[in-house]
Amino acid sequence: MQKGKYGICLPFYAALGLVLAFLEQTVLCALLLGFVIVAEKDQWAGRQTMQAFFVSLFMSLVRVVLNILNVFDDIPFIGRISTIIFSAIEGVISLLVLIFLIIGLIHVLKGKDAGIPLLSKLANRAYGIVEQKIYTQSPPSYPNQAYQSPANGASPQDPNQPQQ
Repeated sequence: MQKGKYGICLPFYAALGLVLAFLEQTVLCALLLGFVIVAEKDQWAGRQTMQAFFVSLFMSLVRVVLNILNVFDDIPFIGRISTIIFSAIEGVISLLVLIFLIIGLIHVLKGKDAGIPLLSKLANRAYGIVEQKIYTQSPPSYPNQAYQSPANGASPQDPNQPQQ
């Protein structure tokens, strides 16, 4: 495992960032990201901690949006039902994020890219890494068929109709 400038293994920073994202510690994730970018200056560790920071930002944003959309909170009976519905939505999103974080944590501990969907590409773009699209099939080639006008200037006929 690669060690950084301060003798700490680089996957530790990424794993710590993912754990902080799971605990929804956005400020600590931001501080860790800043430390990795400024002090360690390692591209791989920076991309992984950036993904963790984006996850914590995403979860904070989801929580804020769901709280804003829950306008029926103050109504006695409807408020409880809407709170249950919005809590269920937040729970499903949190479960999906937890699954992505666990998969990302396993990948990071193996020294690979965390590979969190969408956020991985966003972190790569922040570092100027753009994936090239590779096409495995060649485009279909059409034979050179030039339009041939009739010699006598008559209009071409439909091939389904017999000639006169």
